This record gives sequence, structure tokens and C-alpha cells, in this order.
Amino acid sequence: MLSHSARLAGLAALLLAPLLFALAACEEPAVSDVPFAQVQQAAAGGDTAFKDYFPSIKGKKIAWQGQVVEARRQVEDDYVATGLLLVDLDGPGEADGEDAALKISADDIESFKPGQPVSVTAIVREYELRNGRLLLKLETKEVK
Repeated sequence: MLSHSARLAGLAALLLAPLLFALAACEEPAVSDVPFAQVQQAAAGGDTAFKDYFPSIKGKKIAWQGQVVEARRQVEDDYVATGLLLVDLDGPGEADGEDAALKISADDIESFKPGQPVSVTAIVREYELRNGRLLLKLETKEVK
């Protein structure tokens, strides 16, 4: 027969196992090694080609560098103020304009200015292709 402490330990293990499994499932993905240039090259193939490519990067965590194009406060549908940061990821000399849109805290948006270099860590969520120009919609994890 098992001792009282052994029974308690077994019961604790049974109760904690689902919790530990759930926590492991919620773990953030590791930073992907997908360079932005690869994503941009796929977008250059056109709408259909990028639509086929996008599932391979959706949900991946990226860490890219770029420059702020625009930083502004905006009000969401639920009247909550947020910050919208538009970032150029393909660097100077390439097509001008934003390649990524990130929501950040409305309080933090004032610290970003056009032309400022930034490092972005985010999860790829959605995209738009407008006139052959890619705009990635990213879930912000860190911007510095």
C-alpha cells in the first residue's frame, strides 16, 4: 500500500500534467531564420504566388531590422487608443514605403520618429498586396 505522501504526490502529478501540457502548447515559437528578402522575393511573384507562399510564414516569429516610415496614434473600433507603427524593412535604396504594420502601445508611439532605425520582433499574422506592394501585418512582441 502506498504511503499518504506517495498518494498525494501521485494526485498532484495527475492534476498538474494537463496544466503543464497546456502551458507547453502556449509556448511562443522560436525566432524563425526567414529573412525579409525571401518574403519580398515571394511577393514579387504576384498575388497568386504569394498567396501560396504565405502559409509557410504565417504564425512564424521574426526578428528583422528596418526604419520607421510613420508612427501615429489611432483609435480602434472599441474607442481604445493604440499606436500604429509602419516600418520599411527592405532598406534604403529599395522601394520606398512601409513593408510592415505593427500595433504598439499608444503611450509608446511618441518615442518613434520617421527614419529612426528599429529592430522588430513579431509574429506574422496577415498581409495585403496592393499594386504589387507587400504590407505585412505583424503581432508585436518587441520593438526597439
